[in-house]
Amino acid sequence: MYGEAKSGSRASWKAWLRSGLALVLLLQLSLGTWANQAQAADAAAETTTKETAVVASAPTREQVGQAVTSLQTLLSKSNPIGDWDAFGLARSGKDVSSRYLPEANKSVDSGKLRLVTDYARVALAINANGGDASKVGAGKVNLLSKIANFEKLTAQGINAPAFALLALDAAGYQPGAKDTWSRDNLIKWLVDHRNTDGGWSLGTGKSDVDITGMVLTALAPYKDNKDVTGTIDEAIVWLSNAQRDTGGFGNPTESSESSAQVLIALTSLGINPVDDSRFVKNGKSTLARLLEYRLKDGQFSHVAAGKADAMATFNALLGLTAVERWMDGLPSLYSGVNSATKTNVTVNGISGILATGSVTGKTALEALVNVLNGSNVTYAVERDPKYGPLLISVADLENDKFGVYDGWLYAVKRDGAWVTIGEGMSSFALQAGDELSVYYGSMETALIHSVKLEPAALREGQPAIVKVEKETFDWDSGKLIVSAAEGAQVKVGGQTVTTDKDGKAELKAPKAGSYSLTVDGYRSDAVPTYLSWTSNIQVASYFKKALVRIEGDAGVLASGYAQGGTALEAIEQLLKANGVKYEVVDSKYGKYIESIGGITAKKYGGYDGWLFAVVRDGSWVIPGEGVGTFLLEDGDEVVVYYGDATKLVDPVVITPAQPKPGKAFTVTVTNRAWNWTDNKFDPAQPVVGATVSIGGITVTTNDKGQATLKALPEGLYSLQVIGYEKDKAPSVVRSVTSLPIVGSYKDQSKIAAWAVDAVNISRGAPLLLGINDGKELFQPQQAVTRAEFVAALARGLGLKRTSNVPFKDVSSEAWYAKDVGAAVAAGLVSGVSKDSFAPDATLTREQAAILLTRALKLKATTTTKLVDAEQISASAVAAVQAVIEQGWMTPYVGKFSPKATLSREQAAVIAVRVMSANK
Repeated sequence: MYGEAKSGSRASWKAWLRSGLALVLLLQLSLGTWANQAQAADAAAETTTKETAVVASAPTREQVGQAVTSLQTLLSKSNPIGDWDAFGLARSGKDVSSRYLPEANKSVDSGKLRLVTDYARVALAINANGGDASKVGAGKVNLLSKIANFEKLTAQGINAPAFALLALDAAGYQPGAKDTWSRDNLIKWLVDHRNTDGGWSLGTGKSDVDITGMVLTALAPYKDNKDVTGTIDEAIVWLSNAQRDTGGFGNPTESSESSAQVLIALTSLGINPVDDSRFVKNGKSTLARLLEYRLKDGQFSHVAAGKADAMATFNALLGLTAVERWMDGLPSLYSGVNSATKTNVTVNGISGILATGSVTGKTALEALVNVLNGSNVTYAVERDPKYGPLLISVADLENDKFGVYDGWLYAVKRDGAWVTIGEGMSSFALQAGDELSVYYGSMETALIHSVKLEPAALREGQPAIVKVEKETFDWDSGKLIVSAAEGAQVKVGGQTVTTDKDGKAELKAPKAGSYSLTVDGYRSDAVPTYLSWTSNIQVASYFKKALVRIEGDAGVLASGYAQGGTALEAIEQLLKANGVKYEVVDSKYGKYIESIGGITAKKYGGYDGWLFAVVRDGSWVIPGEGVGTFLLEDGDEVVVYYGDATKLVDPVVITPAQPKPGKAFTVTVTNRAWNWTDNKFDPAQPVVGATVSIGGITVTTNDKGQATLKALPEGLYSLQVIGYEKDKAPSVVRSVTSLPIVGSYKDQSKIAAWAVDAVNISRGAPLLLGINDGKELFQPQQAVTRAEFVAALARGLGLKRTSNVPFKDVSSEAWYAKDVGAAVAAGLVSGVSKDSFAPDATLTREQAAILLTRALKLKATTTTKLVDAEQISASAVAAVQAVIEQGWMTPYVGKFSPKATLSREQAAVIAVRVMSANK
């Protein structure tokens, strides 16, 4: 969470950046000045490796960077690559891990590591290259534990505990309860073995610059420890006094390696290596002096005006890398890499993302620099003497571009929430799982608190509301303020919508697929109002099967099953399949149907036009949205009708509920008007004057909405209610009800309640009658035979009956013969062998699924989890999944019961479903 500027002065601006906003300031690196100087030096110098380059008294970041780049090129050529080279290259930003880590494994596996400094050296190099020093080689050797438990650790002298401490700290070693050496032990040993003059040396007597620099580097993380502070202060005094008039170090002879070690120590302690007065002699700093050892080819000499030296060149890489990291505000050379922790970093400019990646980094600034370097995006850091490292530009985008206290800011999301930050990027310590966002902004730029989708799971064809909230931090009250994010730009699937005052934006539903949903506040020639927010979303494919009826002003224009995600998609599919012309208009209010089959809105000069409603679970649904956005569910009946004040008929009431053959019955027609004010249906009212017809009989409803119908013979009838009017829109939407008028079986009471309607329809159709195709006994729980089931399927599909049956066990006189013949002729079924059909054989449920799948050519696209899935035969798995997915057969409490026989009442239900789908 960013801070807040308190005044307009340059000084206060810097304070604001440091304390609250922790700016990341990045700049295109310009190497022109240093390159020109180098060219001038080359022209004036002799062509010999002894010549040094010309160096300014206060070397710049660009000069140091060029020297490091040259050293990287030189040292990365070594093959195989050594431990120290691998360490220095990795810490300078040159990735050699793929080459080095296998060599490190071989080195450990060889068993040649003997000294504690051997373990420390390899551990430091492995860690710097992103490896795990606690699991090295085939044996998963823990080098850190080896160091902490090295019995004769101090036998080598002062450098052993110093490097041991460096290695343990770099890898973040977690000490064991029984370790021989703890960090406190190592620190105390180093403090206790300081020479009386203030420095350290391998032996007794006068202190040594290189060893003193090494120990100071190891003790640097503990400089605020009361037992260490004084020791470090005195050692710095000694080191300052040991500096030569040339600005360099070394005794008895000055060397570049000594200067490099001092630079590592100074930067580790946070001391300015360029102009700290304690380490500038005759106007020349240690850094300036070290660069004087640089030869024309980029290598370094051991002594002034000397030849190229491998040790000097390597140490120069370490010393200059330490300085470069200090200039960039990064953790010190030996600070280490937490290879187990990666941070997702995104860098946003004023119009989009500049870089992104997942990297390691102990501080926010280190993670940022690693991402920018990996993306080849240039940057610059300014070390302010008062406020510390300030990153001043990214990819040529510098602070104060718009003159409104704008600049590079950063924010960190931890555990799903933005962290309140009161420090700079160079000191902000990252934790596992952190998300770092670096962005160009100002006090006006707000963070996105939340982005919510309504509905949460997007589906194709369904519009969505995106609700965006922003958050700001009131530094005076110390409270987080969350409010609607007005004016944010929401982008997905090629569309951009701006949030309203409530932070809401309505999106048109994109096609099914994966999308990036972005919320940002980018503006033309202005600071962004919001930090860009991005997330991946999925839009599910959405197709449902529905029965669609198109009712004109005088009759049916089309009817049948269709698929679609929205009502309009299913309607259009049906109309196209039936060759019916239509016109859909896309207005600012959404899509609507203008005409169908030549019938155009306002045909009668009023408010008449094409309307739609849906029957779902037996009840009317009056959509509060357009036909183009209304989402379907499987089993819906979409009724498109031409009307004005046209009434939708409730399910008619039949009295008695199950009419018997030869008996009159009454039909009651009612309507419930939709109350838009209360958003519910009004109480049912009788529909007067509607025309009710069935079996050639037509009656008009009276003032009670009733019509009495004369007796009809047994059969399955279509009961129709209409209200067509002359020269006006219909008064009633046509309603059709399937009505079986049938007698009862002697065992009617044994039929399960869920199967009664299907058994009655099956009798009236007829599809599956009683035993031996009769009307006496139905035997609902008896296993259905192959003959009964195939005959019911053939009748349900309306196949033309034939007496041509190719099976010896099917008599031409059998009641099912012509139906089986029809099924065989249509290629829907076959026998159990060439000559045998096995008509009396009973069917298991999985066998019925196979027959049904073959007959209807079904295929499964999804998998339903079943408790008894393992009981299904391998040959029946696909068929079982298909009949379940498409609703032909139904599991019970998660079980399909594949080996159980299919009962006759179950077969009746399936037959009715087949007939209904075949209409």
